[in-house]
Amino acid sequence: MSPSAEEAARALREIDAIKERAAGFQDYQAESAQLILWGAANSIGLVATALFEQHLLQIWVPLVLLCLVAGALLARRTNALLPGIGWRYLLILGAILFLIVALHAVFWPLAPEQGAMIAPLFVGVLYFLRGVLLRPRYLVIGGALAGLSLLSFLFAGPWFWWAMAMTWGGTLMLSGVWLGRL
Repeated sequence: MSPSAEEAARALREIDAIKERAAGFQDYQAESAQLILWGAANSIGLVATALFEQHLLQIWVPLVLLCLVAGALLARRTNALLPGIGWRYLLILGAILFLIVALHAVFWPLAPEQGAMIAPLFVGVLYFLRGVLLRPRYLVIGGALAGLSLLSFLFAGPWFWWAMAMTWGGTLMLSGVWLGRL
């Protein structure tokens, strides 16, 4: 006995749902390593900033350049079937870095703590929007990144850099572990 048109349509919807869920898990797996990489880099950079605040550029420029290269290599490895993924990765992160530098230039002079808030708030909003549109776990990650970083800015006072190492870098790393365990 052949399935009815309704049964066939329901089966096709279930197949699409399974394919979408599998794509979500693959996306989470690919993002996991990036979150851990950038979380570790931000934690290291923020701790170094806490210890040597007068050397911000000497700390952050090499750290960001190193992570751009490492991140592009990770993107190529985790998304080997996507042609040009390394270049697209570099263009996306280059655009984010351009925005951060441009905002510093437009709003200069900024206190170092104010400048340090641009990236976590922007990236938090990007993840939040990505979560609204695509994957619900990104909603949680984006909200946690932006919210915890803002709390650090508002309440950590002289411990700001140490708090940001935990709330910004730590949240990125924990999020990467969370996504990687799916």
